[in-house]
Amino acid sequence: MPAVTTMARQITGRLRRGPAGRWAGQLLDGDPTAEKAALGLLLLLVGLLSLLAIAAPTGCPPSALALPLILGGFLLHTRRQCGLLLGVAVGLAACWWLREPLGVTPGSAWVVGAAAVVVLLTSRHRSRLGLRGTRGDAMLLELSERTTALGRLPDHLLDWRFHQALAPVSGTFFSGDFVLSAHRPDRDLLEVLLVDVSGKGSRAAARSMHLSGAFAMLLGSVPPESFLPTANDFLARLGWDEGFATAVHLALHPSHGGYRIFTAGHPPAAQYRRESGGSWLLLDGGGGPALGILPGAPYPPTEGRLDLGDSLLLYSDGLVEVPGEDIDDGIARLLRAATPLLRYGGGDPAAELIGTVARNVADDRTLVVLRRLGAGG
Repeated sequence: MPAVTTMARQITGRLRRGPAGRWAGQLLDGDPTAEKAALGLLLLLVGLLSLLAIAAPTGCPPSALALPLILGGFLLHTRRQCGLLLGVAVGLAACWWLREPLGVTPGSAWVVGAAAVVVLLTSRHRSRLGLRGTRGDAMLLELSERTTALGRLPDHLLDWRFHQALAPVSGTFFSGDFVLSAHRPDRDLLEVLLVDVSGKGSRAAARSMHLSGAFAMLLGSVPPESFLPTANDFLARLGWDEGFATAVHLALHPSHGGYRIFTAGHPPAAQYRRESGGSWLLLDGGGGPALGILPGAPYPPTEGRLDLGDSLLLYSDGLVEVPGEDIDDGIARLLRAATPLLRYGGGDPAAELIGTVARNVADDRTLVVLRRLGAGG
């Protein structure tokens, strides 16, 4: 199998470097000459399918003319799609006049017409953006992967272990939650930011990607105490409808475990204290309003220290909010489930907790667990 995979990659590479591959690249980049050539090829396909529908009606029905329309929706601008649609209409008319004994059945005409409407409606935004083929999908995927990379925590840092898990609503790839991190070893500082953008689904995900890029430039570039005020003013200036976001921002000094936490309308972080018999401390003091609501709002910190064996949980409200239930009950449920995982260590507590506490929830769920290993950790 490895030899077959290698051969397939070599063949694919040669095709991309060849004339056909270069032409396909120009077409996907929106080159007008390549697009004209693509329209010509699709019109030739329309003619071929029309002839086959007339000469061999049992093997090629007139509804096969929907195929060039679908391809044109991926490759052509709307104006040229209309030209292709005109060619398909001529092909249908030829079948209606010349095909014996059935002509064009209402079913075939309905299929082609419906395909034309769907293609024009679904490709109009892609045409406005100048995207061809699957370039739009690849662009969104790349943006999402970059957002994920910006939030990647260090694998190992002194006696620390970090775990994070994100479960978008309905199992989709995009989420209204995002995590960012910035490690500055020269200042003995690790910053972690968890943001929950208002709303759900694709609209929240679009705002999430927008804010993740802007916040990533700020995180680590401004002092920790200035980050949330600056982010709040930035979001307020955007003037989005439903354009607020909650956030929790951790500034940790790994060498001694001291930390400051800044919150903006977000559920409180929770510290697991091993030396106190496995007790929990909710860090809900201070904080400020959600980002984007009140320009100039202050965000005072909550300070603390993680000793050996202690852990810290940062989470979004999807893990603890249940309709008709007090959020304190949801937080208590999360902490009860987390206690044995943190007491005995091992595994990935973030992924296990999401699967245990909020497996089927109609909201994005994100959890970050920071553990400072003890003598037996």
